[in-house]
Amino acid sequence: MKKLATLLVIAVALAVIGCQPPQQQNVVTTEQLDAVKAEISALKTQVTNLQTALDSLTANYNAHLDKYHKSMPKPPSGGGTGGGLKPIQK
Repeated sequence: MKKLATLLVIAVALAVIGCQPPQQQNVVTTEQLDAVKAEISALKTQVTNLQTALDSLTANYNAHLDKYHKSMPKPPSGGGTGGGLKPIQK
């Protein structure tokens, strides 16, 4: 009788343990997902702001180049006389 009771207790214990859902350690909660979504939204806003700043900086840089660093006219190539005189043509 004692053996039968022990076997019954073991069977019940195994049934209880076997019926429990397995614990999942890599579960993402709704709160964590919402936090990640908020971070992504903030990052998108920052990227937009950075793109706007970069566009403004590029425009300012190009304006500076046009105003202060215009390329000077290049001297004619072809072995000129050096004094600005045109070679004699025959």
